[in-house]
Amino acid sequence: MTDGERTGTDASEPLESPLFAFDESEFFRQLVANTSEGLLTIDEESTIVFANPAIEDILGYSPEDLIGSSKMTLIPERLQSAHAAGLEKYLRTGDKHINWDGIELPALHKDGHEVPVLVSLREHTHEGRRLFTGLFRDISDQKARQRRFEAVFNNTYQFTGLLDPDGTVLEANRTALAFAGIDRADVVGKPVWDTYWFQLGETARETALEAVKRAGDGELFGGEIRIQGDDRTAVIDFSVRPITDQQGAVQLLVVEGRDITALKLREQHLRVLHRLLRHNLRNELNVIGGFAETLVAELEDETHRENAAEIAAAAASLIELNESTKELADVTLEDGLPRRPVAVGDVLETVLADLRDRYSASTITVAGATDAVVAGDDRLATVFEELVQNAITHTDAAEPTVEIDIEEGADTVDVRVLDTGPGIPVTERAGIFNDEPVTQVRHGNGLGLWLASLIVDDYGGSLDYEPRSDGEGSCVTVHFPRAQ
Repeated sequence: MTDGERTGTDASEPLESPLFAFDESEFFRQLVANTSEGLLTIDEESTIVFANPAIEDILGYSPEDLIGSSKMTLIPERLQSAHAAGLEKYLRTGDKHINWDGIELPALHKDGHEVPVLVSLREHTHEGRRLFTGLFRDISDQKARQRRFEAVFNNTYQFTGLLDPDGTVLEANRTALAFAGIDRADVVGKPVWDTYWFQLGETARETALEAVKRAGDGELFGGEIRIQGDDRTAVIDFSVRPITDQQGAVQLLVVEGRDITALKLREQHLRVLHRLLRHNLRNELNVIGGFAETLVAELEDETHRENAAEIAAAAASLIELNESTKELADVTLEDGLPRRPVAVGDVLETVLADLRDRYSASTITVAGATDAVVAGDDRLATVFEELVQNAITHTDAAEPTVEIDIEEGADTVDVRVLDTGPGIPVTERAGIFNDEPVTQVRHGNGLGLWLASLIVDDYGGSLDYEPRSDGEGSCVTVHFPRAQ
């Protein structure tokens, strides 16, 4: 069957189909009427000859309000002369260098307030008339977000910047610029490692270069670095963070620097003070202890020997406290050790073997997920030693009992240390198991729990305390991050 036979018409005639059946003028009329962006057309005399319904949503005027009126109706008074001069110049000279595409302008709303709009303007003719049609987009939300961003970006005490993935500076906040005594134009467009801050020496420049390289590969970079300022240098906690799109491609790099110069100086002073005090205190206590022990051996009077023994015991106790203070200072002052997977059961086995020898009358049991692995270091043994020893020594029982239970969760490994003692006094818990301030009235006498708490906190974990569910003793729970 031929086409002619099939349709009953000449085969050369076009077939009707839905694709060619619609009324184009009606289609475009509905398209213009239903778009969410405003359309406005003016003639050469700046008279508005067309407006679509969306204009009312943006500027409050209905199309009927505007058609036949001047475009100056929508322009703030302070800008009207400039608008008139610009259009007049274009009509007179036909200047093709005027950019009519994507212009940000304030437009005047019907109720009198200004609305930021993005306008794209095109010239065309209709029935011999020269017309200009503008597409209006309300950018109020965008401008509000921009103002909020700038308020946060420029009003933080941290040095903050934005980079292209290749390290080119896009923005730097006021704090960073003021520290260096420079302007935005001095750094924007430059590789960050060539900017003023990183010209103190090769170390600073190379660190910035390495940070950009690693962040450009999608990795968070963090470290400490000394940078150059207008009237001083500063040690900063320096980081470069990648910002990615939905496909994981790096789009921006965020640079942050927190001035820690004063903190590092205080740490240095504390290290010196701690070492001097610890060395001198230990030496003098050894002298006191030595003389006291000599007196115990040589004095004949029993009362005097008892007094000398008390002096020797006090000196020994202070020497032990001095060693605990050293460990505490090491945790708080020394740089953090790299984390690695550590098997809880292996560490406990070593620690408990020593404690069972030292406290032979005690009974210590372990149950649960002894093969659990946490993210820790060599200090994990100190945590377990301090908690278990605290449970053993703070009880009136002749034969102390300590139970250790290990539970492995999705993100944490929880180790519970249960004892049968009287419980940890409220004063000993302040600042360790809660956020209560440490005062002259509320403070602990020992450093063991503090030491354990600081190590666990450095791991990113936490300590909890509660009475045992059976009412006989205490339960201290350590929440460790699981090793990934």
